[in-house]
Amino acid sequence: MNRTIVWFSCGAASAVAAKLAVEVCSLFSDVHVVYCDTSKNEHSDNLRFMRDVERWIGKEIEVISSAKYETCEEVFEDTHYMSGVKGARCTMELKRIPRLKYQQEGDTHVFGFTAEESDRIADFEANNPFMKCLWILRDHRISKQGCFRQLTEAGIVLPAMYLLGFKNNNCIGCVKATSLGYWNKTRVVFPDVFNDRAKQSRELGVRLVRVSGERIFLDQLPFDAKGNWKDLKIEENVSCGPQCGLKGEEQ
Repeated sequence: MNRTIVWFSCGAASAVAAKLAVEVCSLFSDVHVVYCDTSKNEHSDNLRFMRDVERWIGKEIEVISSAKYETCEEVFEDTHYMSGVKGARCTMELKRIPRLKYQQEGDTHVFGFTAEESDRIADFEANNPFMKCLWILRDHRISKQGCFRQLTEAGIVLPAMYLLGFKNNNCIGCVKATSLGYWNKTRVVFPDVFNDRAKQSRELGVRLVRVSGERIFLDQLPFDAKGNWKDLKIEENVSCGPQCGLKGEEQ
């Protein structure tokens, strides 16, 4: 029997995609729900969420890991690369490479791309012409808000990162983020992570945040007139999953 692989990321969209795939695809395919382990950099509540999702979908989530790294910090230190025009190296090492080792020819892949992400789907298909994908959320016209609603109706508390005001349930201090709002909110909510990112990015010469079109270091983020951190509102949508990789790398 052919395999259908649902790439679970501890995000709301991939959780609902897993639920649908188990219900729809299990009649004609061997469905695997797989998580690329970045738990050491994620909020500790993600383990609770994963267990809740397992009970909801009636299936154990398989965990696969990098053979070389356990954390984003290890990747940054070893490769001397955090994030830039090519993307984020941690995503490549901790998610994409384990996914490539796990997948097999003939697999059908399910990612948590929602109904409003047609542009991302088109880009993915253009860059991965030999991958067979089932865009189950798009095809069922399920938006990200629809995913939140389904989880809430199922009695599953959303992951803590959403409840804290972050738009994605990525690693804390995601180096793909560039906005003032994201990094200042991280500085307030997760000061230890922020300080570690600021120190390591200085050491590697990486300007992670963009202000008025100019790249600056994290420790240069400005105050407002009252001495508070400026702008805690997060506008950017920073997605990260096993479908991502460094731009320019072989697909």
